[in-house]
Amino acid sequence: MSQIALLFASTALALFYLVFMTRSAPSALRSAIKTGSIALLALAALPVPLLALALGLGALGDLALSRNGERAFLAGIAAFAAAHLAYLAVFLTLAGEPVLTAGWQISAGLGVTTVSLLMVRLLWPKSGSLRWPVLGYVGIIAVMAINSLLVPEPYARPVIAAAFLFVLSDSLIATERFLIEAAPAPRWLQPAIWLTYWLAQFFFCIGIAQIL
Repeated sequence: MSQIALLFASTALALFYLVFMTRSAPSALRSAIKTGSIALLALAALPVPLLALALGLGALGDLALSRNGERAFLAGIAAFAAAHLAYLAVFLTLAGEPVLTAGWQISAGLGVTTVSLLMVRLLWPKSGSLRWPVLGYVGIIAVMAINSLLVPEPYARPVIAAAFLFVLSDSLIATERFLIEAAPAPRWLQPAIWLTYWLAQFFFCIGIAQIL
């Protein structure tokens, strides 16, 4: 199957999950659709092995997070932390026109740092026995996002968009799991988490593998 066909198949699964499954109960089908969408992106990225590894780890993280329970959540955190380290390794392999440090990059880096510190402050008293894994993950994704600002052209724009969408998606996950207490989560939250997350993985895939 060609890279374009794999992208279309991933998109179809992602849209199906978005419309029909973001608020559904855990099931084997739900896990398969969610995991399969990212696994197809990993297959499309096979010409860039480190990128395929990062996306594959993301698919494993999706499989874990599609289930209930603290152990599944910890497995998901571990898989996504490894994925972000793989993305950092990918960034170091990208050659191209160097990106000159500009005001917007400095502002974006400071923005990520500020959001990360705010999340640490909010999550510290709320995350209980998951505190250290969660806060360690916050640090890892912040480092990944800040380093995305140094990625050279022609990769820079999709990679930066992907990294910041990932930060947004994970901030929404943390809000849903730890910060929303008495009231049920808004109905839009799960679809927003999935949409921002999948777009992040999609932009990483097409931006680094230069598919489109």
